[in-house]
Amino acid sequence: MSLGQLYRSLDDECFKVLHAIESYMNKYEYVPVRLILRETRIPPKRLDAILGYLNSKKIIRRRVGYEVGYKLTFVALDLLAIRSLVLRGVLEAIGEKIGVGKESDIYEALGPGGVRLALKLHRLGRRSFKQTLRLRPYVLEKETQEWFQESKLSAQREYRALEEISKHTKYVPKPIAYSRHAVVTDFIEGVELYKIRTLTNPRETLEKILEVIRVAYVKVGIIHGDLSEYNIIVSFPEETPKVIDWPQYFYKEHPSAKDILKRDIYYVVRYFNKKFGLEVDWEKIYEDILSEGE
Repeated sequence: MSLGQLYRSLDDECFKVLHAIESYMNKYEYVPVRLILRETRIPPKRLDAILGYLNSKKIIRRRVGYEVGYKLTFVALDLLAIRSLVLRGVLEAIGEKIGVGKESDIYEALGPGGVRLALKLHRLGRRSFKQTLRLRPYVLEKETQEWFQESKLSAQREYRALEEISKHTKYVPKPIAYSRHAVVTDFIEGVELYKIRTLTNPRETLEKILEVIRVAYVKVGIIHGDLSEYNIIVSFPEETPKVIDWPQYFYKEHPSAKDILKRDIYYVVRYFNKKFGLEVDWEKIYEDILSEGE
């Protein structure tokens, strides 16, 4: 069942249950059924049926012990974020998954009027989740809530970075909204830079990418921190680049800010020089941006 189908299978009572569990997860690793019952006021038999369904779909996870309790999974967080965005009038439909990263999943979505959007769901801890499950299963449960919070913070950081940078340049995704660990942006039709063999005017494309680095540093006071050919998307036929993946940015006041800025510039210029036969002096670009930002 796709994420969109799963969302459509839930009614208001199901979301009331998910909200109730979420509200207690700061206090309980597994939220006791008695608290869910008290919070939702759903009749016990109906609540049992809802909890059974949500558990069967791996939206929540059950633990049986001194008392039965439930916790949210990342799927539940996905559904709660989507619900919030739907109620706010941001999203109208969820499409297929179009991208999977180390720490995120990306879906195509539709907004009001059929506008194409991208829905990015941050998933910090994905690798740790699998590795910890294999090596130390007893640690797994204690870390989930921390990963939830880190994913929410990651989404918030990315949204705010895009919000500020997009005021000064069009070469980043346009942020639309965020909720919990989800960020909605305009849809980018393009190809990752590392997959592209030729460009008609690679120097112009590089200059637009360098504009993003300059604007971020000089106007906003941040540095991408992980810039490479893997997080730049180029749209054709205009060959317009968009710099993506901003949650790990650094402030220019960071002790290592200059080194991080230098690294971002060096990596992207080196790639264009090597791949497209340019002879751009990355050190001069670095010095120019640095002096402009001081």
